[in-house]
Amino acid sequence: MAIDVGHSNTSPGAISARGVPEFEFNAALAKVIRDTLSLRGTRVLSIGDDGTMVDLRLRTRTAADGGATFFLSIHHDSADARYLQPWEWQGERRSYTDQFSGFSLFVSRKNPQVEASLHCASAIGAALKEQGFHATLHHAESIPGENREWADQSNGVYYYDDLVVLKTAAMPAVLLEAGVIVNRDEEQAIQRPEMRSAISAAVERGLIACGAIE
Repeated sequence: MAIDVGHSNTSPGAISARGVPEFEFNAALAKVIRDTLSLRGTRVLSIGDDGTMVDLRLRTRTAADGGATFFLSIHHDSADARYLQPWEWQGERRSYTDQFSGFSLFVSRKNPQVEASLHCASAIGAALKEQGFHATLHHAESIPGENREWADQSNGVYYYDDLVVLKTAAMPAVLLEAGVIVNRDEEQAIQRPEMRSAISAAVERGLIACGAIE
């Protein structure tokens, strides 16, 4: 199992409502997922966890070279700039929107094992819902930068065909957006250890259900 930490130190991704780079959220959640899977005896290959890997294609090559049979990329979500509003946090001007919340999952139809990718994405989404989480719908909005086609709406799975780490992976690949960090409440909730543990447990159950791990 390859666990990919989305973004890097120099390309940190979205900035949360309180100014925390997405990479920090990704690394923290990926560690919990890695530890959870390792405890059950799954061999886990960590990719990008030190924040220095900026070449996206190197991520999937590293997974293949390491013998990974599944690729899971961990991310946290933002929203289109038109929805962001200014506010002040600890003397700094920040941006937020409380309009959107929840998880989403992405697969690419350019992945050579798209059916297996979708099967596992749906299983992870179903497990997250059973855990009490909900999917966010805003990526399906008909606006520039979104307008993603549903792959499995009931379980929060979208197609995103040209995401590099999904389309270049030789093995089934799924990208998880674990929560919307420009939402002020969700940003704080998703940093709690119990929340990360709950997400990790759901990911584990989903991967078992789809046969990615035993």
